[in-house]
Amino acid sequence: MDHHNQNAVATRLFVDELLAVSQTISATPSHAHYLRHVLRIQGGSLVALFNGVDGEWLAEVEFLHKSGCAFKVQKKCRPQESESGPWLLFAPIKQLRLDFLIQKSVELGVELIWPVRTLRTVVRNINPTRIRANAIEAAEQCGRLTVPQTPVYTNLVDILNDWSSHRTLFWGDETGEGAPALEVLQKCAGEAAFLIGPEGGFDDSEREILRGQHYTQAIDLGARLLRSDTASLMVLSLWQGALHHRIRS
Repeated sequence: MDHHNQNAVATRLFVDELLAVSQTISATPSHAHYLRHVLRIQGGSLVALFNGVDGEWLAEVEFLHKSGCAFKVQKKCRPQESESGPWLLFAPIKQLRLDFLIQKSVELGVELIWPVRTLRTVVRNINPTRIRANAIEAAEQCGRLTVPQTPVYTNLVDILNDWSSHRTLFWGDETGEGAPALEVLQKCAGEAAFLIGPEGGFDDSEREILRGQHYTQAIDLGARLLRSDTASLMVLSLWQGALHHRIRS
């Protein structure tokens, strides 16, 4: 559960509009349906709106006609905060497990979620709209003020060739040749990105490329063979634990 006090306003919604005092925002059809038919709230009820830029604002719900809805923005209740975090790059998995992975990685603080196509990736097509929707829903639920970026499905080799970030790319090396993940992350003071391969593991040619980059570091996630979603959530949890350890030290 989010540690912030949400002033008893349980419903948080992400909007693509600028937020300011006295502004009226038209609700999307999905928001209108959700408020009317799922939550069954009354006109005049308060919701919290955020857009990733202007902080979080209280707004009054106004039902306009049979299906329409608008938000009357009243006041800011939380200033915008920086929510920098690690990047997660992963080989996509089957849809229900993918939904779960997206939702939980948002809760664990990722700044960017990047599906990666490897030579052994089984899932060849994904729905970017669904990934975005899951990320938004998770951000609404967990109290975040931002929604992670969700770049398009990209070939691993193309990502490595075009890598321009100063982040270290930690990749899960299932051969056991990487350094212990917890030990590495406890010493990591810079920004991080994590790459988790497919359930069949990286191809030998991909490992060779990964090992040859100056910005990469292989990590070992333990002796057990983990599913891709398990490995992703494990490394993000280790990162969170290491971060809090450094803050308290």
